[in-house]
Amino acid sequence: MHKKLTAQGPRDRKSYTVTLPLDWVKEHQLDKTKHVELETLGSKVIISAETLREERQVVNLSLYPQTPLKVLQNLYRMGVSEIKVMYTSPSQLQEVATIVNMKLIGCEIIEQGKNYAIIKDITKESTEDFETIIRRIFLLILELTTVKDVTNLAALENTIQKLVNYCLRMLVLQGHVEYTKTPFYVVLLDRLEKLTDEYSWILKTRPTPEQAKALLVINKYIRKAYELYYTFNPQEFDAVAYQTYQRMNDIKGKPHVTIFEMHLHNLARQLNTICSTIFILRYTASPKSP
Repeated sequence: MHKKLTAQGPRDRKSYTVTLPLDWVKEHQLDKTKHVELETLGSKVIISAETLREERQVVNLSLYPQTPLKVLQNLYRMGVSEIKVMYTSPSQLQEVATIVNMKLIGCEIIEQGKNYAIIKDITKESTEDFETIIRRIFLLILELTTVKDVTNLAALENTIQKLVNYCLRMLVLQGHVEYTKTPFYVVLLDRLEKLTDEYSWILKTRPTPEQAKALLVINKYIRKAYELYYTFNPQEFDAVAYQTYQRMNDIKGKPHVTIFEMHLHNLARQLNTICSTIFILRYTASPKSP
């Protein structure tokens, strides 16, 4: 549907208006006394008949005794602003408090009663923070590749997952300014989290000198992926995407694969997907030849 803009006001303070489809206005029972919600998203302006309400959920952890972390973390990622948690024991309440403190940025337990606690988002997400947090995730993963003492692993893993959770929540609640790329940012964050899991597993097994040498090649690919995200280069992309693909195939082609090699294969696979996603997010078409 195309609509013509109408200029309003004096020339030095001119603004523009556009009429709304009459059928839509009638359907939502709007008139001059009502308000609509207006949101800009990239090149689009979204007009809603109602203000988005804060979403609240109630979850009974007696149904999820083994997986409270996954349940609360996923509700958080879904953009739920308030969660009433029904718990069954003091130890389960303590587990809930630990999850809130360690995994859910911006959330606090604001109320606690007999067998329940209310978790609420007490902050406002900012779209200006998104790219800053993505950079922080990349830098923490690069830091992970230099870890010598495995006692530091848990803190790094936890921080990366916490930031991934927060970015996914922001994408659900706000989308991205480049709205068509929102699904690919979700894929990127998911792969960065999986990359962290695989790398951490290898470090916890205390690699041999030979295995550590193989990891140095993976470290180089991780550094290249980071650089590609911020300065896309066709030749560099082509090289890294091909090399990670070849690395996967080299391992798959072996008659016997060790557990270490299996995780090395998974790292190469995650990096290959990360590179492909970076291409989608950062590719700029070259100008056509005259």
